[in-house]
Amino acid sequence: MEEGRLLTWLKQPGDSVKKGEPIAEIESDKATVQLEAVVDGILAETLYAPDTMVPVGAVIAHIRTASDAPDAAQALPPAVALPAAPPTAQIDPTRASPLARRIAVEQGIDLSQVTGSGPGGRITRGDLQNTGSPVQAKSNEIARRPLAAPAVRKLARDQHIDLTTVRGSGQNGHITRADLEALIATPATPKAVPAAAQIAQPALQQAGEQQISQRQATPLSPMRQAIGKRLAQSMQDAPHFYVTAELDLTPALAKLPAKIGVNALLLYVTVKTLKAIPDLNATYENGQLYRDEHINLAMAVALPNGLLSPVLQHADDYSLSGLAERSKDLIARARENRLRPEELQGGTFTVSNLGIVQQIEQFTAIISPPQVAILAIGAAKPRPFVIDGGLHIRTTVHLTLSVDHRIADGLTAARFLEAFDGHLQAFTG
Repeated sequence: MEEGRLLTWLKQPGDSVKKGEPIAEIESDKATVQLEAVVDGILAETLYAPDTMVPVGAVIAHIRTASDAPDAAQALPPAVALPAAPPTAQIDPTRASPLARRIAVEQGIDLSQVTGSGPGGRITRGDLQNTGSPVQAKSNEIARRPLAAPAVRKLARDQHIDLTTVRGSGQNGHITRADLEALIATPATPKAVPAAAQIAQPALQQAGEQQISQRQATPLSPMRQAIGKRLAQSMQDAPHFYVTAELDLTPALAKLPAKIGVNALLLYVTVKTLKAIPDLNATYENGQLYRDEHINLAMAVALPNGLLSPVLQHADDYSLSGLAERSKDLIARARENRLRPEELQGGTFTVSNLGIVQQIEQFTAIISPPQVAILAIGAAKPRPFVIDGGLHIRTTVHLTLSVDHRIADGLTAARFLEAFDGHLQAFTG
């Protein structure tokens, strides 16, 4: 992540908070998570409005603890300390809000000449606009700037949108990403064309304009943007190659315990196979190959607006029934957007199963970096199958293994599918 959307504040300035208590909801490119307080104290100040994109690492609030001096909450933390003020600007940090202090530093405003209208005479941004000092023009110029996060300003530049023409729906008129996305999605108003000109236009041109007018821009969700960026990078960096096999499921299905589905069976056999072929249970980061002691199995789960891959941590510690129960729980919570951040991290191998759609015979999947392989599973269904020279109808499935050629060669991939078939045929339930 480079930025996340601050959805809502669960606490307001003046509220007491406990360490570990949720104070805000943040939307990442994968899920919505709760941000927890890191100390006990009083929420002194929030620095971003709801529905605002915030850079990773930015300070979004100040919490005043019992050990803080009364004025400590008014001072900025060292990580975002303001630069030294010009010699002409005398700034009393206890009498102004952080935004007012920043404007004063940037514009050389002497806060000692400004009367504050906030609590206890605190100077606010509005006071800088209304001051009668010689720098009033500069302050008013700052005040007229549209309120928007850096990411929103970048989107506006990319789409050639003048933010001064946009009405913000956020707190204090902040322009949010949603405001821009709605504006981008709104088709331009067609210009009126004189009747004579309409008659003169060729029929083909009229049809083309009608087709264009029916198009509607649809902004990509943050999740879709993240998926596109991540997988495009994977295809660019990792030289993929693919190996496919058709395997007979019939004997294993006959021994499968009641209430255990085919998906759980294939996940279980995948874990067994990775134990035998540990070269593919790995990650490749910054030119270094890492092999994990445990198998952290990621499962691709389709959502209405994208794709998540919740991770079965230490999948090699589970029995078949335990793996079935755990995977079912993860998939359900992924679709309900209730996963914890740690359940989306640390995968060492991914399984993508499209077998729920019976028309899918087989497909190839893109490796999820920094992993080095992914297994794509098609539909399991009755097919003609040759055994000892005789033609039989068996329940078979096509598996396609995508492998990063920097890490492994074709024989390793072939051995993986060979071992998978061996564990499948040896399955005893």
